[in-house]
Amino acid sequence: MPISKNFLIMIVDIEKISDINEIIFKYSVSSSQSSIQEHDNIPYLNINDIFPDITFFKIVSENETEMDNQINDLIEELNKTGAYYSLKDEDTGELLVWINSVGEMNIKFDKIKIIPEGTYEKIDELKYLKTEFGSCRGYKPKFRPVEGKPIEKVDIIPEPIYMFCDSQDDLLKLKDYLSEKIMEINPDFELEFKILE
Repeated sequence: MPISKNFLIMIVDIEKISDINEIIFKYSVSSSQSSIQEHDNIPYLNINDIFPDITFFKIVSENETEMDNQINDLIEELNKTGAYYSLKDEDTGELLVWINSVGEMNIKFDKIKIIPEGTYEKIDELKYLKTEFGSCRGYKPKFRPVEGKPIEKVDIIPEPIYMFCDSQDDLLKLKDYLSEKIMEINPDFELEFKILE
């Protein structure tokens, strides 16, 4: 009698989403896409703000051995894309693939009196930065003060940029690189970095 398992994949590299989903479609009998913001109860790195795209899918096999082979083949194909992703067995809750090192860089506006025109566009570009050390991801907040206007009486929430890397060393290198790029936008920004476990 055939057996089935349900999985969830969370993809950081947005430019590789279609490639990854194409691979998933080869192995699955059904799938659906969503956003982590709609599923903030997913236990992934204890962060609810980031929204890597997620795909839910089901694999059906004749037996456990064939199921294991299909999962191994799927992971092998996914790894060839070079994308940062996390794969979870929804039935058991086991993470089959996870990103080794994740960091969060918060951009704080406390010392800024006026946000120059074009600042947000430059910040948003960094939220899709990809380097040899790893990838960044972020989101546009629900509220941003108007550029070019005084903001001294406005309480601005720090904007996070998340970093996904293969190792702690790469994460620290990406942190330094990202910090430089942020300070090029405005040297009055304050930065707060933390490693997410």
